[in-house]
Amino acid sequence: MIVGDSPTYWIGLDDTDERESGCTTHDFNDLLNHLSASGFGIVDPRLVRLWPFAPRRTRGNAALSASITGADSVALESCLDEWFATRFVDFQPGNENHSAQPVLLMTKGSLPESIYWNTVRNFVELDLRISELEPHPHRVWSTSAGLGGLIGASAAIAWQGGSDFTWECTAWRDNTGHRKVPIALVEKMAKLFPTTFMNRDPNANHSLISPRTPCPVLYGIRGESEQGVLQAHEYLQENGAEYSIDYRVHRSNQATDDHLVESEIGTVQCIRIMQGGHVEIDVGRTLISFSQGSELNKLAQNIIAGDRIEWYGLTNLDGSIHLERLRLLRGERNRRRPNCNCGHRFKSQGKNQPLRCPKCSSTHADLWCSEIIDSEWTEPPPAHRRHLSKPLSRVGKSEV
Repeated sequence: MIVGDSPTYWIGLDDTDERESGCTTHDFNDLLNHLSASGFGIVDPRLVRLWPFAPRRTRGNAALSASITGADSVALESCLDEWFATRFVDFQPGNENHSAQPVLLMTKGSLPESIYWNTVRNFVELDLRISELEPHPHRVWSTSAGLGGLIGASAAIAWQGGSDFTWECTAWRDNTGHRKVPIALVEKMAKLFPTTFMNRDPNANHSLISPRTPCPVLYGIRGESEQGVLQAHEYLQENGAEYSIDYRVHRSNQATDDHLVESEIGTVQCIRIMQGGHVEIDVGRTLISFSQGSELNKLAQNIIAGDRIEWYGLTNLDGSIHLERLRLLRGERNRRRPNCNCGHRFKSQGKNQPLRCPKCSSTHADLWCSEIIDSEWTEPPPAHRRHLSKPLSRVGKSEV
């Protein structure tokens, strides 16, 4: 039990879903509804994506949090006791390594932001996180499955988003099977509400707001403003999209690049185009461009040894870097000797000798001519970006 009262408590929830079933956002929304019905205030609901290579991650690897006001610790803990016991009364631990390990965390005040940064950029050992929480008044609810969800729940509480954040309106449904969110309607929504983004993939001509897994989420609309995503949701509901049983707007770290530190620059030593179109680029380390990368992968396939490139990428557990943005800073192409005034091309006479024209015997200083090329930043198409990856359309944007 947390001793003493505080104007604000935080709760975080993670790992209530399996890779192909369940939904932590749905569970957290149910928890917030339970708290609201019990008279507590809900402030700043958050949807926080974490390190994409976490071994036990689900596809989205999201955790959720919110601050709770208007309560003493005893009343709040009693309400959380009731919800957790009811939600997980029939919970059966799975046998697979990635099976759900639900954790609900309550803290008195927020947590150091370093907890978030460690979790969004690195692998975190559970024992380390437990020790990091010891100085901070908190309580944990868990099941016999384990404490795996503590890592994400604490990170969601610790996230502040002071330099950059986005919004998501998440809507849920009761139905199963195909989601009725027509692509034509999503296209109209995107035009009417330009502050929304990542709504569709024009290359694949399909919607990106609805998941394909058997979970309760109907869709999630991402955008630059709270009002924009809420209005877009209302538009869909009023114009033929499948009915949603509930919805909530979350502040989020999606599309912020928080998982990346900074860009890097290097000289290409060699490249290898693998079967299927994936590309390995040797810059002293291995960069990997996947075939689904569209313009990024086209650029990767056409760079050569000696090119100077800049990239953003995430280091995998095997040490390779999975590219998320790439550009060519400087490359030489069509390297050749200069032309003589008579129209023929000069040729080399050997080391430390001037060039000589084979037609008129004129000479020229020993040099090469070439075309110097570069490129703008390239990125994978929307359907093949991470939730955390910042689209080029957002680069430089910040909400402070």
